[in-house]
Amino acid sequence: MDKKIKIMLDAGHYGKYNRSPVVREYYESVQMWALCELLAEELKNYGFEVGKTRDKIETDLEVTKRGKKAKGYDLFISLHSNAVAPGGSEKTDRVCVYAAFDGINGSHRLASALAVGISDLMGTSGGYVKTRKSDNGDREYYGVLRGARSVGCPLYYLIEHSFHTNARAAKWLLDKSNLVSLARMEAKVIAGYFGAENREVKGDVDGSGELDQADIVLIKRHIVGSRELSEEQKAAADINGDGKIDIADYTAAKRMIHKK
Repeated sequence: MDKKIKIMLDAGHYGKYNRSPVVREYYESVQMWALCELLAEELKNYGFEVGKTRDKIETDLEVTKRGKKAKGYDLFISLHSNAVAPGGSEKTDRVCVYAAFDGINGSHRLASALAVGISDLMGTSGGYVKTRKSDNGDREYYGVLRGARSVGCPLYYLIEHSFHTNARAAKWLLDKSNLVSLARMEAKVIAGYFGAENREVKGDVDGSGELDQADIVLIKRHIVGSRELSEEQKAAADINGDGKIDIADYTAAKRMIHKK
């Protein structure tokens, strides 16, 4: 990576918005906000500079203005889950990545990699690159994408992580460990596109830049319940990447130290 790539992330909605009609615990805004936070941290591990269109989930911001936050950035991604229209099939279960309507800057290549990767991980019927033009056919239909394009952001996408009107998909997205896996996979695909390498040191819970005995102690204390870790620390402590921190991670960390 010859220059520092800047990525702007947008969690699709604010507050508690777009509740699933089939899994009542699910709100699109809440789960996509959680995914946005996780994805931001994963991207930083690759050396990307990451911004977010909003600092708090309660903050509302008009869609075009959110897209315009991508001014000076190399990539804009708006995170969503979809919904079928009333009367549609609740079995609809697919991933769609909306990209530039005219394929500008070769945008469909990264879009395709994201669509396929997300679909494979979520186990949906497929992953597709979509475009949607305005009624008069000369600009982007979605306000966030229109805003990103208007300020010169070269790559911009709106990702629909399947449909929250599908019970299986909504339950999958409600699982924190699945969101962790999703963030890691999306960051890996993006990093591959830009040629970035992961700089994260697995097990470095205290942020010292290396895995040592102090990290082992923190992992153990978290497992027994005497120390709560931050989300960033939990990501570092999850050695095997299964979305949870348990004795398997503790054992793996000790083994890694002994190999030094």
